[in-house]
Amino acid sequence: MKKNTKRSGFTLVELLIVIVVIGVLSAMMMLSSTEAVSSAKAADIISDLRNLKTAALAWYADNLTTADGLASKGLNPKSSDILKYLSNENVDSKYKFYNDTANQWYVGFDAPDTKVGEKLKARASSVGLLKSQKSNDIYAGSGTVYMLVK
Repeated sequence: MKKNTKRSGFTLVELLIVIVVIGVLSAMMMLSSTEAVSSAKAADIISDLRNLKTAALAWYADNLTTADGLASKGLNPKSSDILKYLSNENVDSKYKFYNDTANQWYVGFDAPDTKVGEKLKARASSVGLLKSQKSNDIYAGSGTVYMLVK
């Protein structure tokens, strides 16, 4: 009588190869998802800066005061004077209004992390981000990101 020597199932080597391939694929997905998260955060910051710029201009039009009035009064985006012009009232406390001696008015975001900073740098020229409130140079790194209001 002849015994059936053919086995059904997987060998240990085959299972290990499948586990390694799944591990490599999941690692690649993790890298691409962190890039997507930082890109989405940069887009969120730019959107918030634009919304705050629009809200500040609406405040300026309604109050008919100088552009530095909002910054000199110490109002920040969480102030009730500005919140009525925003559709989204969940504004991060890292957004602030600034003004300089040349009567320029800015809205800024403090300290984005390095990955988000790289994404902001890539989009800086097309969205009008500045690296300082004193100059009109395009944003070139991490730190505070500014957008000119008036």
